Amino acid sequence: MTKVFGNYTQEELDRQYEHRNIVTNAEEFTAKGRAESKRIRETIPGPRDIAYGPEPRQKLDIYPAGRPGAPVVVWFHGGRWQMNSKEDSCRPAETFSRAGVNFIATSFRQAPNNPMDTIIDDARRAVAWAYNNAHSFGGDKNRLYIVGHSSGGHMAGMMVTTDWTKLGLPRDAVKGGLCGSGMYDLEPVRLTFRNEALKLDKESAERNSPIKHIPVPGCPIVVTVGALESDEFRRQSREFAAAWTKAGNKCEFIEVAGLHHFSLSADFNNPQNPAIKAFLALIGVAEKAAAAE
Repeated sequence: MTKVFGNYTQEELDRQYEHRNIVTNAEEFTAKGRAESKRIRETIPGPRDIAYGPEPRQKLDIYPAGRPGAPVVVWFHGGRWQMNSKEDSCRPAETFSRAGVNFIATSFRQAPNNPMDTIIDDARRAVAWAYNNAHSFGGDKNRLYIVGHSSGGHMAGMMVTTDWTKLGLPRDAVKGGLCGSGMYDLEPVRLTFRNEALKLDKESAERNSPIKHIPVPGCPIVVTVGALESDEFRRQSREFAAAWTKAGNKCEFIEVAGLHHFSLSADFNNPQNPAIKAFLALIGVAEKAAAAE
C-alpha cells in the first residue's frame, strides 16, 4: 500500500493524529475539564475579557498571583486549533496562581475560518500584550513564560521560536516555555484529515513548524508528552526536544508514565506532575508550589 509519510499509509497516519482512537472515553475528560475550569473561574477572581486586539476572539483572562512583581505565564489551550476557549480550558490556572505566578488564558481566532498564520499572529499579539502590560496586573515583564498543550503545545513552540524584535520586544522577551503534547512539524499534520480544517500547504506548514525555526540562542524549555500517546505524538515531542538541545539550548524532555493525551492535559493542574514540577523550577517558584500543597 502507498506510504504517505514515513512508513504510514493514509489510514495509519490519520489514526496516529486522532487521539480518540486510543482514548475511547475522551469526552469524559473533556466534560470534567470544562467543569474544573468553571470552578476555577469562579474561585480565582481577576480581570476577564481583556482585549489584546480589535477582533472579538482577541481576548484574555488573568488569574493573578496575588503579589507584586510575580512571574507571568501565557497559556494556549488545545482543541485542534478550532475548538475550546479560554473559559472552558483554564484548568492549569489553579496550580500556577497558587505557586505565585500570574496566569493568562488566551482566546484567539480559530480554524477553519482562519489560517494558521492568523492563529499564530494572534498568539504573538497576546504575548506582546502580556509583556507590555505586565505592570498593570502586578506582573514582572522580565519573567514572562509560555505554556501550551496539544495544538496549544504547537502554539507554545511557535512562541519560543519567535523573533520578538519584529514586534518591538527584546529578543529574549520570553524566558522559557512548557510545550505539552504538541505538533512541532506540521508536514505530517498537513497530510492527515486535520488539514480539511487547517488548509495548510507546504509553505505554510514549514513556516509554522517550530522545529524548522529553532533560535540560537533559545530560551530554556520543558517538552512533555504522555507515554500512552500515539507513536507520532511521542516522536514529535522527542525530536523537537532533541533539536532544541542540538542547537545548544537547554531543554528537559519528560515522557510522563501512565498518561495519554487527555489525562496529561488534566495533569497540567497537578503540581506533582514531573513536567509541571520541572517548569515551576525553571521559573523559580518550585518552593512556593510545594508550600501550597
